[in-house]
Amino acid sequence: MNNYYTLIYLNREIKEKIGGCFFRFAISPHKDVLHIYVGAQDSTLRLIFSTNSRETALFLDGYRPPKKRNVIDFFPFLEGQKITDTELANNDRLLSIHFESGKKLLFKLFSGRPNVFVVENNTIVDAFKNPEKHKGTTPPQPMAPDFQDEVSPRRSPKNQMTEVNPLLPRNLLPSLIEQHGVGEMSPKKVKAFTLEASRALEQDPHPRVLKTGDFCLWSREWLDIPSEKECTEVNDCVSFAYKNAVHLRRLHNKKEDVAEFLARNKKQKKSMVGQLKQADKSLGRADEYEKYGHLLMAHAHESISPAEDTISVEDFYEDNEEIEIPLNDRGTIAEEAEYYYEKAKDARTAYEKAKERLPKEKKKLKNIEGLQSQLASIDRLPDLNSWLKEHKSSLRELGYGSSEDKQVSSPYRKFKVGKYEVWIGKNAKSNDKLTSLAHKEDIWLHARGVGGSHVVIRMGNYKDYPPKNVILQAAGYAAFYSKAKGMKSAPVMYTKRKYVRKPKGAAPGAVVVEREEVEMVPPINPKEY
Repeated sequence: MNNYYTLIYLNREIKEKIGGCFFRFAISPHKDVLHIYVGAQDSTLRLIFSTNSRETALFLDGYRPPKKRNVIDFFPFLEGQKITDTELANNDRLLSIHFESGKKLLFKLFSGRPNVFVVENNTIVDAFKNPEKHKGTTPPQPMAPDFQDEVSPRRSPKNQMTEVNPLLPRNLLPSLIEQHGVGEMSPKKVKAFTLEASRALEQDPHPRVLKTGDFCLWSREWLDIPSEKECTEVNDCVSFAYKNAVHLRRLHNKKEDVAEFLARNKKQKKSMVGQLKQADKSLGRADEYEKYGHLLMAHAHESISPAEDTISVEDFYEDNEEIEIPLNDRGTIAEEAEYYYEKAKDARTAYEKAKERLPKEKKKLKNIEGLQSQLASIDRLPDLNSWLKEHKSSLRELGYGSSEDKQVSSPYRKFKVGKYEVWIGKNAKSNDKLTSLAHKEDIWLHARGVGGSHVVIRMGNYKDYPPKNVILQAAGYAAFYSKAKGMKSAPVMYTKRKYVRKPKGAAPGAVVVEREEVEMVPPINPKEY
């Protein structure tokens, strides 16, 4: 989202709007997001920085009152300091905001670990992410990219273009190459085309967000992909693209949760309908059991040996052919007959109940399929929320409820991280219950060195670890529900549940961890994520 060419224009726009303003305060209302409030006497703006590797973005937004609870404050020593300049590193995605005290905020917008550092005298004195790791170290330095004069003839068109200009937006190059037939060009023409495309980015920007969700500076003549939004300022399009990406992520996660629930229910209902359709077999068994009862009653005056498992009698329903009837150790033949009469009665009852239940289960299956069809067509989060509210009773009948609903009767808190369910203990006894119920392959987490809740990531039948972002988010929950809640970041250990044991006679909530890994994470309130 913040390609180098994007940052050229963004830096100019930010400098124009916040130059001479004062740093008011900075908070992190959500994981991986920093809001920096800056302003003059009569106005305040927010500089929003997302360090999510999939949604890295920096842009200015309008004022919005900060949350008063469960937020983390950052860089209090900058409060009241005047902004004197903003600066973009030459040919690199490092943007600085300078203050009159000589300190600066250095935004690193590349690699898988974006971050913002407070720098003084060329030394990092604080950081948004992992401050303890970075304090006292040298800040990131601009890395001059390698611009090639010659194009390698055997490389792909995309690699040829990035040899000429490594700063080009790589996510858009495949479409650019296809539209202009770059694959058919000679190396010399590829170089000339690349230089021309670079000049268009530098001198003739057309900020827009494509229907694909990508931010773009090329005009439709250069890249003929329809626009979702066109802007006069780069900042506005970056803001739109970021918010749209966040919206789509939240929509996907919430929609996937409901879709998986409906898919499970559909599978169960289809299986149930299939079984109920086989109800005729119960009627057939009823006839067979009743026949056994009649045949046995015809021999009720006879005795049987306790050691016998079957009895052989003449089947007067089948021309007196010999038939073997299993015995069930009921005592007398009459009692064996009574057993089969009861079996026949139960089988007929099951048949009648199945006949009565089948249309109801078919209706439920049809309802689930209808819900699946409606869900598939929803592409906006507000529409999904409205749909969930509209169908709340239908979904609840199927067993779907909110985390809050489930927590009323649950001995521990339950939340979702993507498709993974996360359990969080409420107290020492709840911690014991949670950990004892967890499967050996589940992931167990706890804030290191302080009291707090046990946290478990449910893994189902999977033996692998979940994606790292899931572990980090659950670790943030563990930090929040611990005595490290007030820290900017806290160490959280995690391991497989099978490596956690409770010593005999140990106090409630006390465990021994045989092996562990540790991550430094900011506390996250799951109710606000």
